[in-house]
Amino acid sequence: NMLDEAGLREFIFNAVKLTRLIEKDECRHLAPAELCYKGGGGDLKLLDPAAESVSAEQGKALALAMAESLCAHIDGGPLQSCETEFGSSFEHEVLADTAGFCQTRDASFFTLSAGCSFIDKDGSRPQSWWPDANVFFSKLSAERCADIAYRRGIDRLGARRIDAGRYNIVVENGSAAKFVSPLLTALSGASLQQNNSFLLDSLGKKMFPESLTIVDNPHKPSAFGARFYDGEGLATKRCNVIDKGVVGMYFLTSYYADKLHMAPTVDSVSVVEMVPDAGDMDSQMAAIGKGVLITGFNGGNHNPITGDFSYGIEGFWFENGRRQFPIHEMNVTGNYLDLWARLAAVGNDPLTLFSLQLPTLSFEGVSLT
Repeated sequence: NMLDEAGLREFIFNAVKLTRLIEKDECRHLAPAELCYKGGGGDLKLLDPAAESVSAEQGKALALAMAESLCAHIDGGPLQSCETEFGSSFEHEVLADTAGFCQTRDASFFTLSAGCSFIDKDGSRPQSWWPDANVFFSKLSAERCADIAYRRGIDRLGARRIDAGRYNIVVENGSAAKFVSPLLTALSGASLQQNNSFLLDSLGKKMFPESLTIVDNPHKPSAFGARFYDGEGLATKRCNVIDKGVVGMYFLTSYYADKLHMAPTVDSVSVVEMVPDAGDMDSQMAAIGKGVLITGFNGGNHNPITGDFSYGIEGFWFENGRRQFPIHEMNVTGNYLDLWARLAAVGNDPLTLFSLQLPTLSFEGVSLT
């Protein structure tokens, strides 16, 4: 946080000095100039004009308002404690290199979150959490954030196990990243070059069902993660990461592109979207009839080389498209390639708070233990 000119000059000087100690690597060079962003992309609307005037006291007031709203439920009820937070960032970025690339970027981002801890009749302590986030401070809703966090916790009371078996599952939009993020990581240059990916040699191959199309939409206005260029200046563009089941691209910096003897693309996704073929969560539950609605994950891991995974889940048993009771102490297990082969529906209800703007997803015959 030392932003005086003398301190910054010393910091930059020391950073350059340290860089000269890196072992020489022929693959480590500047991005090809012809692939870098040249400007003229317009305004992505990533900066709140009022960002600099938003004070810490204003943010504190929102967090306190959420806490007071939640504390009103504590007296005599199952709610035991709550925690609320406000966060803000205001960035001015300059990216320049010795080949002449020089671009600037201004962005703001504001977040709220509310977390609740409850005590159930059996002594268990379910928890709930909900965020709100936006480029624009005025679009945050403390009341809505606190209310959703509280209601999600109340709905968790009385949770029980179900028998192990294969079930149709619906994954809520706020939890879908658990199944999507590993696909994107497996397509990164670092994972591929180090043979740490279950999607090795998959470029141009049909690895997933026709119904799966994942889009990187980097120029979406006011979206967290939107950008005209990546961390080394490579120009971004809209592209299908997975196009009707076919792997459409790898995420390759100039370094990993050289290592793999391929052309560079970009370092990672920017704003992820999915092409829908179904409705929202409620309509997918109605279409499936009965199964498990997954609303959260707790613990577990996956093997990036094989794609095998096992995660703890929480959610609800539903029948006739309606929630019947909450469930807990269950795991979802399997392999990502097999899981995605069981894809039944991609919803039209993306949660747009962060860079992975994912909808509700449905899968058939998934193993729960």
